[in-house]
Formats: sequence, C-alpha cells, structure tokens
Amino acid sequence: MSQRANPALIGAFIVGALALLVVLLLVFGSGTFFTRKTRAVMYFDGDIKGLRVGSTLSFRGVPVGSVEEIRATFDPKEKRFRIPVIVQFVHDTIEPKEMGVTTTRETLEILVQRGLRAQLQAESLLTGQLLVQLDFFPEAPPRQLAIDPDTRLIEIPTIPSVMQQVTETVMRALNRISQLPIEQLVSGVEQSLTSVNKLVTSPEVKDAIQNLNRALLEVRQLAERLDNQIDPLAANATETLQSINKLAQSTDQKLEGLAQSLRETAAAAKVTLEQTQKTMASLEGFTDTGSPLRYEVMKTLRELSDAARSVRVLTDYLEQHPEAVLFGRRDGGR
Repeated sequence: MSQRANPALIGAFIVGALALLVVLLLVFGSGTFFTRKTRAVMYFDGDIKGLRVGSTLSFRGVPVGSVEEIRATFDPKEKRFRIPVIVQFVHDTIEPKEMGVTTTRETLEILVQRGLRAQLQAESLLTGQLLVQLDFFPEAPPRQLAIDPDTRLIEIPTIPSVMQQVTETVMRALNRISQLPIEQLVSGVEQSLTSVNKLVTSPEVKDAIQNLNRALLEVRQLAERLDNQIDPLAANATETLQSINKLAQSTDQKLEGLAQSLRETAAAAKVTLEQTQKTMASLEGFTDTGSPLRYEVMKTLRELSDAARSVRVLTDYLEQHPEAVLFGRRDGGR
C-alpha cells in the first residue's frame, strides 16, 4: 500500500516555486540582469554627509548610474582616512561618438582629459540628500584617467563642492582675521573716536559752526536781495534792448534816406559841373584881347570904379560934416 503524499510539503513546494518565479520575473523582466556596467571610484575631500548607496550619478542632470558602495580606508603613508565612493555606469548611457572608441571606459578617459570632473551637489534641500554630478570644468588642473591601486578601478578626478568651496573661503578669511592685531586695531579705533569726540566738542569747532551758520544766513539774505533786484534789472534790460532795436531800425531808415539824398545831390552836382564847364568854354571866346565884349566890359568896369570913388568921397565928407545933409555944402560945392 502506497504512502499518502504530505499536503504540507506539496504546499511548501508550490509556494517556493511561485516565489522563485516572481524573483525570476523581476530580475529578467527589469532587464538589469543582462545590463553591462562600468565601475569607477572617486575620492572626495571633506564631509560627504547626505551621500548614500543608491544615490544618483548624473551627467549635467542626466542619470548615468548610481553609487554602489561607500568605504572608509586608512592610508598609513599619509596617515589619514580616505573615503572611496564606488559608482557604476550603466552601459550605453554615455555613448561613444569618436572613431575607435567602443567602451564607456575609453569615453571617460577622453572626457577626463577634456576637463570632466565629479562634484557633490544637493539633490534635495529638505532631506539634505546628495548626488554625484559629472560636468566639465576647463579651469580645473589637467588630470589623466588612472587606475586606483587600492580598488583596482578607474579613478575619476573630483573637485570640491560649492558648499565646501564657500566653507574653505570663509575659513581662509577667518584665519586671516585671526592673524590681525585685533587689540591694537581696537585700541587705535578707540583713540580715534576719543580724538574725534574732543574735536567735535571743542569751543573752536562750536565757534566755527556758529560762524558758518551766520555766513550761510548772510549768503541766503544776499541771494534773496539779488532775487528781488534781478527782476527789475531784467525788465530794464528788456526795455533797453527794445529801444536799441527801435533806434537801429530808425537809423537804418534815416541812413537809407540820407543815402538817397546824397545820391540825388551827387547827380545835381554832376549836372552843375557840366553846365559850368560849358559856361567856361563860352567865356573863353568872349574874353579874347580883340573882342568887343571885352572892351565894353572894361569900359563898364572903369565907370563903376569912378562911381565907387565918388561915393566913397561923398561918404567921407558926410562922416565929417553930417549937417551937410540938411544945409548942403558950405564951400560952394568945392
């Protein structure tokens, strides 16, 4: 008689088979089982709080992998701890485009030579979670893609995070401040303030301020007086300019009339001169030595001369004997 099968064993076998089937579906269905990955290591200086296994590895915001492992190792030579961050690149997320480049490693080697660096950046300000950001920094010192001797993985160079750069800058400033002679500076400032206080409260400064106030008051009063006088002066200047303008216009008109009169006078003088020239030409014919006109003229001039002499004699006599006008000459006419 055959033994009866154990239901518990059958149930456990079925459950195990179903669980194995689910795992296989998850592994093979997601496609990660056959995905080829490239691993690399990075060393960050400073605090990496907020970076976790599984944190995003991105290139300018594009996810290209994730953080696979974070370690803490002690370097006996340099006597300090080093924190290797191991990341994995998903194959084909960084596609090679140059001739002869077929792998992600070869692509990373070219990119590192061109300034590719890794930097920690904040993924969430609320949670403080970090991610690893890849980007080009041309100003960074040149580096070559090398093999890390501890992990035997390719090492990608890193640069400090923005927060770390700010912290380092602040620390350097604080160190410089701490090296300054603070006590001497404070003492000098106190002495300067004391000197300023004495200067401000001195009688000379008070007198100078009062004199300045009086001078400003006088300047303001002078300005007000000038304002009151400027308006009449401006009005007088305007009237004077108007008078000058009218005088200029009148002078222009008179000058035009005078010029016209001078032109007319010059024309009349020219006509008179022409007539005088004609008269003189005519007189030249009458004044010849043998001409009758000259004889008659000379005779007339002699007679006029005799008459003038007689008149002169009569005048002299009357001056001496004015009674002769009433009684006549007493000498019998001699």
